[in-house]
Amino acid sequence: MNLLFDTNMILAICRDKSGYKILKYLNPKDETVYVSFVNIAEAQSIAFQNKWGASKMQILEDFFNSIRIIDVSDLLLPTYIGIDAYSQRNHPDYEVYPFQTPRNMGKNDLWIAATASLLNLKLITTDGDFDHLDNTFLSLHKVIPDEIASLFK
Repeated sequence: MNLLFDTNMILAICRDKSGYKILKYLNPKDETVYVSFVNIAEAQSIAFQNKWGASKMQILEDFFNSIRIIDVSDLLLPTYIGIDAYSQRNHPDYEVYPFQTPRNMGKNDLWIAATASLLNLKLITTDGDFDHLDNTFLSLHKVIPDEIASLFK
């Protein structure tokens, strides 16, 4: 299954000065890696706000040039709407939910989840924002931040 990286994975790759050790760890089968255009906007905004230097910006640019980028388009809209309704426990196709209270997802995360869901991509992330969607709308691989940190040693 091909992969979609969440923004936190992109940022981890940019911190990796070991020649993409993290990328090799996250993608040992050398599957095709995708990111949403939303991920690019988030990563570049973080880089701008944190005044990244030229070398770190080059790593980011090189990474984006090495993967496939999925644009946000109207094709994603039905999936976005379905995931948002499901997350709010208000989807007409579901009567039973594996979570007791609504899950308020950020709008960028909804676009990222919709991209992974529609294109059947495994979403790679470190955060829990997508946990309630695993095995319902998408396949999730949650990376423990300590696993990544150990690669920097």
